[in-house]
Amino acid sequence: MDGLGASAGHVPEAAVDAGGAPADKLSSTTAPERGPWFLPGGPEAGLTHRNLSGPTAAEGKRYLLDTVGQGIAVLDLEGDGDLDLYFAQGRGPGADGGDSANRLYRNLGGRRFEECAEEFGLADAGYGFGVLAFDHDGDGDDDLLVTNHGPNRLYRNDGGRFTEVAAASPDLAGGADDWSTGAAAADVDGDGDLDLYVCNYVLHDVAELDAKGLCRYMSDCRVPCGPHGLTPQADVFLLNSGAPDFRFTDATAASGLAGDASYGFQPVFTDVDDDGDIDLYVSNDSRPNALYLNDGSGRFSEEGLVAGVATGNSGQSEAGMGVAVGDLDGDLLPEISVTNFSTQANSLYVNRTGPDKMVWFEERSRPTGIAEATFFKLSWGTAIADFDDDGWPDVFSSNSHIYPQVDDCPPAEIEYRQRNQFFRRVPGETLRFDEVGASAGPAFAGESSHRASIAADLDEDGDLDLVVTRLDETPLLAWNDSRGGGHWLKLSVRHAGEPARLAVGARVVAEAGERRWTGEVRVGSSFLSTEDPRVHLGLGEHATLDHLTVLFPDGERVEMHDVAADRHLLIRAGQDEPVVLMRGGE
Repeated sequence: MDGLGASAGHVPEAAVDAGGAPADKLSSTTAPERGPWFLPGGPEAGLTHRNLSGPTAAEGKRYLLDTVGQGIAVLDLEGDGDLDLYFAQGRGPGADGGDSANRLYRNLGGRRFEECAEEFGLADAGYGFGVLAFDHDGDGDDDLLVTNHGPNRLYRNDGGRFTEVAAASPDLAGGADDWSTGAAAADVDGDGDLDLYVCNYVLHDVAELDAKGLCRYMSDCRVPCGPHGLTPQADVFLLNSGAPDFRFTDATAASGLAGDASYGFQPVFTDVDDDGDIDLYVSNDSRPNALYLNDGSGRFSEEGLVAGVATGNSGQSEAGMGVAVGDLDGDLLPEISVTNFSTQANSLYVNRTGPDKMVWFEERSRPTGIAEATFFKLSWGTAIADFDDDGWPDVFSSNSHIYPQVDDCPPAEIEYRQRNQFFRRVPGETLRFDEVGASAGPAFAGESSHRASIAADLDEDGDLDLVVTRLDETPLLAWNDSRGGGHWLKLSVRHAGEPARLAVGARVVAEAGERRWTGEVRVGSSFLSTEDPRVHLGLGEHATLDHLTVLFPDGERVEMHDVAADRHLLIRAGQDEPVVLMRGGE
């Protein structure tokens, strides 16, 4: 299957920066100065639950299980077009239901939510971690996978009422000792149904951990043990059987995805080489990250080390947490952002794949301004997106150390409660970022025990808001009120026919003058979470696109010309004219 011609924008080898490395160039004019202004929400908007994950930091977190945190999913509960929120919940000491139940919030509009998990049958009280909202049975609505320490849950959505159906897929459900984390979905075998990749972490044996006691970290800091010294659990790839049963069966080995067990955290499906098939990237904690390239038949080979995305610059394994993908340099190929442990810095892998489709990346966190700013941080959720609609994608990371005990140990630069970071893309030809700190708005001013994050346009105003979980606290909801807002386009991309299924894996290319942007319909990203599946493009000064192309997973193309910006458009396969769902200012 042909791709979208991304290799035409490959950076010339002759372009170098002052350090002798290839420069991150993009031919364009500089956009006017703009910036986002994030206003804090949360309890004021109705998100009132406190994230439980074992004892609080003040009470003392004894086990690794209690320190990782939980994920978030956006989904459309009732097909009304508003994005609702689902939060996995851990467990308090001796908890049984009640506050330990997962939380569902219905979007009421007007920046208000109401809790309704019981009403929809989604108040699960397992020890939750990841949440994936995806259409597992192809009926056009959002189902939910909740990954747990213990059996996973799969909730089928039947017209707004959810039924737990994981028992029909024992390979997905897992057992009492399994610890599943992040998940992602894509149609890997091309049969029209979404398949799953589920990360697994460690065998968390309390008796073994009690025998170990606390472990040494840094100098003489005593902290919960793991993952080093604990047994890693292997990830699993599951094929969807389709109608009538829609059962998931283990196809990890048959698909070439049976790598070494590696403390997996977050998978992301994306087409890294623009060859028209879906590839897979997986972040691993303390072991090399994995890049599985698809040969076009649904058979994968692991190429992370060869492609330069498995380790840090020195070849060392890092503690990969969250993952984001997106085109930062305008060559229509996805970059990869990975959040890491403190004293490692976050990674930014710039895609250098050329016309020969030989996949390779260059780690560019230092020259782009990200490494120094994140060196002492410990980051979890992440996003690559244009938050201020100035036409240049930005990078976000949510931060907090995993161990509360570090506050009593050197070095002083490493603290448990940390401030989130917003890296605003510097407009212009060179790929660089400014860490704008608290000037990104009051929502970035406070330090907390942040964990998972999602980017989504929750108030339907054309820019992306942020939601971040916080251990022992209520969620942080950061409303995006961008200053000097540029133009934007939001696309809901769906297959032909009824029901109109989300076209997971579809790619979008937009062109205006010399500028080009791309987006991908993706399910599962950041850290243990599901972000807004609609493609959001910040267009800066461009009020009209010259050309818009959508390439569907089956190879069908939809092409449009002279597309007005500041719209939310529904684009379906087989239809040349989009449906306008919302205009800016309405």
